[in-house]
Amino acid sequence: MRKFVMLAGLVLIMATESSGADRTIITELNPENPYLGGALHIDCIGNGEWKLPLRSARIEIRNGVDERIVRESMSIDGNTASYEFQIPADQADGSWIAKCELRDRSERVNETIRFTVSAAPDIDPPDVDPPDGGYIDGPIAAHNTITRYDGPATCITCHEQEAGEMLNSLHMQWSGPTPNLTNTNGERLGKAVGGINTFCTYAMSSKGACFSCHVRADGNAPHPPEATDVDCLMCHSDTYQRTFVSDPENTETVTDIYGEEKTYVFGRVDAEGNYTTVPDYAKMPAGTSMVNVARTVHLPTSASCLRCHAKAGGGDWTKRGDMGLNSSHASVNEDVHLSSEGANIGCVNCHSALNHKISGRGIDLRQTEADRPTCQACHQEAPHESSTLNRHAQGQVGCQVCHIREFAKGGATEMSRDWFSPVWNPAFCSGQGGFVGEEIKQSNVKPEYVWFDGTSYVYNIGETIEPDERGVYAMAKAHGSPFDGKSSIVPIKRHSTNIALHDESGTIVPPAIMWMFMTGDFNRAVEEGMKEQGMSGSYRIVEADAEMLITHGVEPASKAPTCVECHDGSGMTPDGTGMLPFGALGYHDIASSVASCTLCHEQKSLQWETMHSSHRADNVSCTSCHSGEPTGFIKPQSQLCGSCHETKPWRQDEGHKKHLEKGYDCARCHTFA
Repeated sequence: MRKFVMLAGLVLIMATESSGADRTIITELNPENPYLGGALHIDCIGNGEWKLPLRSARIEIRNGVDERIVRESMSIDGNTASYEFQIPADQADGSWIAKCELRDRSERVNETIRFTVSAAPDIDPPDVDPPDGGYIDGPIAAHNTITRYDGPATCITCHEQEAGEMLNSLHMQWSGPTPNLTNTNGERLGKAVGGINTFCTYAMSSKGACFSCHVRADGNAPHPPEATDVDCLMCHSDTYQRTFVSDPENTETVTDIYGEEKTYVFGRVDAEGNYTTVPDYAKMPAGTSMVNVARTVHLPTSASCLRCHAKAGGGDWTKRGDMGLNSSHASVNEDVHLSSEGANIGCVNCHSALNHKISGRGIDLRQTEADRPTCQACHQEAPHESSTLNRHAQGQVGCQVCHIREFAKGGATEMSRDWFSPVWNPAFCSGQGGFVGEEIKQSNVKPEYVWFDGTSYVYNIGETIEPDERGVYAMAKAHGSPFDGKSSIVPIKRHSTNIALHDESGTIVPPAIMWMFMTGDFNRAVEEGMKEQGMSGSYRIVEADAEMLITHGVEPASKAPTCVECHDGSGMTPDGTGMLPFGALGYHDIASSVASCTLCHEQKSLQWETMHSSHRADNVSCTSCHSGEPTGFIKPQSQLCGSCHETKPWRQDEGHKKHLEKGYDCARCHTFA
């Protein structure tokens, strides 16, 4: 018979029976609740009339199905024999056996004990109630009946439908339909499917480093998510924090660019690829109880959204350039919408849709699951007192152009990343440290401007890619053109980097980016990535960039530009002299006959603004002038007129005038080069 005595931090097991009448063995285990994949320290202490020091000590350990997995010598210090044991994660849990054999100069004594090894680490501490010992009541009465928190299952018990909605959302799937990509047929793509970008490149090769923000409680396992993978608290509690369970058996020992050896420990992953996340009490207020966290859930706030979106790309303000953690309490000059001194609204006021779908899509995003928000959802179609300004708003100029003069107003944003200039970041890789490419960051940046019709090109893994006229490989680019009736000018952030291009296939190599983080050697990351993708042959490093829509950080109306900040009086404002690059945007690409006014009538002389006003008053569309000369008719003239009405004997100038009065665009009848 054995007596079990519980001590702080360890289990003390005293043997009352042994083969030596005056000798016994006390066995101590630390921790008291060992688990698969965890560390275990075993002390076998000689108690009684031993002749010290001990001459030898041996231990044998059998797992939960009575298979011997250890038979080794123990280290000796006087009457104590010790053994450090890393419990293999792939063993059977349950009741294990440890047999100590101690020997002095005259006698050998054996002692066998049983202990329990859990299938999962018991690192989730019991709930700690508030100091008064009571529960906290939240804003939703039904939640105040919760007295136990069992992870997502607690929420799903009542919210099965909502969990089902989340299962099909892009926040869970990291992929979705792509109707607004010009280089796909609408198939499901996203960060988890075909995704690669100019920041941390290929998220799926990061060994979980890119999954810390993901709503899925299992990280981003290869299999489709299940209801119990929906970590509701990631969006519905601003108190909740979580962490991945590390696995001492899941390690990689590397030698970095400085010749230093380091072992990295990664998250515990089961046979299906599931990570395990648990509440991170160290990052939550002292005394936090998960029961009370569940009782006090709320609708998502701006802070809820920004906990992930503000730190995309590896740091606060790093990726988007128009949002950071402090945007949730922005000044009115930084963001008039989010500021408590301004509109005092939150992210979900604009980015909302039914059934846990989120509206909105930028230039560099693949998937679309709901229509993008528009300014007109809250503001009138003609929001200005000036008809001239309203013509801008209703025409080719996006509201963001005038109302977001700069981005990165609340923090510096990354403008480029050079993987061949590694920089050590001690906070990377869950505090283990890691190398990132050198980041060039800027604050208060003036945007570039492009035409955007709501669709874009975004590179997907496996596609061939060609350099553009700059010699740069554009991985995300807005689609649109001047005066097509669908596009408007929008501000962008352009992010640049270097990336590997596979010589044989002309495709971009997705690097195994964790190798860069661990070693600082980007070539090693590329080579490991080629192995993962089954690629062989050579590659070269090329320059790449991505266009990213700037649409947050709207400023007060008083900061909007005046007319002369964009235009001079000539009608041909040279680039570099005004706020917008009119030449680069195609405004000055006008046929000579249009510029001389002889395309439609005799040459006339009017000031630029008067000329515009006159033509607009006559219903002449922008595309009627801002295009090349007509090259013909869309169909033979004998058929053209009859397709709308009977042939009429009009003079040419009279016919044109009547068609213009009806608001017809030139392209209704004419073709252009």
